[in-house]
Amino acid sequence: MAQTVFHGQLRQKAGKGAARQARRDGFIPGVLYGGGDEPLLVQVERTSAERIIRRLESHNIFADLVLKNGQEEKTVNTLVKEIQIDPVTDRVLHIDFFRLKMDRAVQMMVPVRLVGEAPGVKAGGIVDQTLRELRVEALPKDMPGHIDVDVSGLNIGDAILVKDISLGAGIRIDEDETRVVVSVLAPQRVEEAAPAAAEGEAAPAPAEEVAAEPEVITQEKAEERRRAKEQSKAEEEK
Repeated sequence: MAQTVFHGQLRQKAGKGAARQARRDGFIPGVLYGGGDEPLLVQVERTSAERIIRRLESHNIFADLVLKNGQEEKTVNTLVKEIQIDPVTDRVLHIDFFRLKMDRAVQMMVPVRLVGEAPGVKAGGIVDQTLRELRVEALPKDMPGHIDVDVSGLNIGDAILVKDISLGAGIRIDEDETRVVVSVLAPQRVEEAAPAAAEGEAAPAPAEEVAAEPEVITQEKAEERRRAKEQSKAEEEK
């Protein structure tokens, strides 16, 4: 995951008045906590911080927090936990930083991104993405910014489960492995009832079929279809 750098300094006073003064001085007030150390009041340079925040594409933000305390300067590895933004002015009001231990795994919700084109869609199916985020556990340096799931092998009725996704050594998905991430649904067809014929008239031709709600691919159905495919493949190889 790309690294981001915020520059700031320790903040000596707490309270709303001190936070407002920090904003007037061109800073964004914040707090640094976690990692087994005492929380610290901080403030980061507004211009550079807002420029960073506006171009962020992910809500998972690993950041180096470079803090000055008098003549001393230190860099802290952090995870940006919360950014408060004024809904009217769109200005950043407050930032929470969480200390990271780079040799300790963390858990984060990582967005799922579908890639490829499913053959089932060309055949009239509908892609149904059940999970748009997955809880992932990894060292900070290994944490992905997003998870690409390739749907180019999905036909109608196929599904990709959590257990089908591999992110590499040291990266674990902390979800029920039988959950469906994405599937291709087949629109069901129902026959529209034909109107009754009046006495002496020929019966009307059957009405055309119309599309109904797509069939929902449950975890059980996905597993059943998977087993059927594996059995069919095994029989072909005999």
